[in-house]
Amino acid sequence: MSLLLRPVGYWCLAWVWAAIWVVGILLAPGSIAYVYFDDEIILGQVLGDTSFLGIVALVVIVVPILVAVMGPGAMFWVPTMGWPLAVLCFTYAFRGLRPSYAKEPLSYTTQAPRGSSLGPPTIGTVALSLKPVRRSRFTDTIMKWYMAGWDLHMEIFLAALPAGLGWVCFFGWASRDINESLRQGLLVAGCVLVLVSFVLVARALRVLFKRWQPDGIVVASV
Repeated sequence: MSLLLRPVGYWCLAWVWAAIWVVGILLAPGSIAYVYFDDEIILGQVLGDTSFLGIVALVVIVVPILVAVMGPGAMFWVPTMGWPLAVLCFTYAFRGLRPSYAKEPLSYTTQAPRGSSLGPPTIGTVALSLKPVRRSRFTDTIMKWYMAGWDLHMEIFLAALPAGLGWVCFFGWASRDINESLRQGLLVAGCVLVLVSFVLVARALRVLFKRWQPDGIVVASV
């Protein structure tokens, strides 16, 4: 019975991760769309009523935080965390239907050092699940993206920062009470910054993919 239920379990889990991925990719554009279509958000008026010290605090504290969260976080790591796990689960679901996989586990969990992976704070090591027991060229490729989404690397963080600044520009453009010429300038700047990040992240991934191994962040199997 467990062999019959195993593909169903992986199939259901795959759709859970697929849903998480969809939410992830909608996070950044969805927030911009919300500002654009909500007439009650008047960014220009708010900035006009803000004191000089408030503007300084906004530029020095709030904007850098938003850049870091919405660039590397919302535009890269959150979407990349979901889809590799969804693809792996779909793979295991189909493998579970094949007799050649009936006598072996399909996936396993390893432990990564605390602070080396994304997720909530932990006391000990971090569990990284759904790794393939039987590797193939396909699963090795997906595992590289798996590690890109769950492993923390400064190269990716820095490469995605321009996209975060681009999101800030889009946020300003979406507030329609700002001067129209300024809005269009912010729109162009946002598109350029996102494109710059796309190129930088692609270059960083090429370098890291050559260096990473499918089990490169493993310290102990469980």
